[in-house]
Amino acid sequence: MSAHSISQPSLTLWAPIVAFAVIAVGILDAVSTNAGLLAGAVEINPLMVYAQETLGPWWVLPKIGLQLFVAAIVLMRPARMVFACVSLAVLVNAVVVMNNFALAGAL
Repeated sequence: MSAHSISQPSLTLWAPIVAFAVIAVGILDAVSTNAGLLAGAVEINPLMVYAQETLGPWWVLPKIGLQLFVAAIVLMRPARMVFACVSLAVLVNAVVVMNNFALAGAL
């Protein structure tokens, strides 16, 4: 399979928008998680608990790093399957963000 058949030029215009959504929702996730933690909520993701315990206030770096990695994949491989998977992940993450803010009493 050639690189041209993987990357779809018609999706190239949408790639920056999807990549921005990945990063924006990822940042909002970190902000809403901190808001929830300050309000007394607890982190239920064991990987994030580990990051918070070992990295302290720098726990957001692996979270944002992953978002940047996913955004780079979207920009480098604008394909329907990539867009579908990443868009679903952004949607689920946006629901988590709304829940975090609701738990923090910010909504």
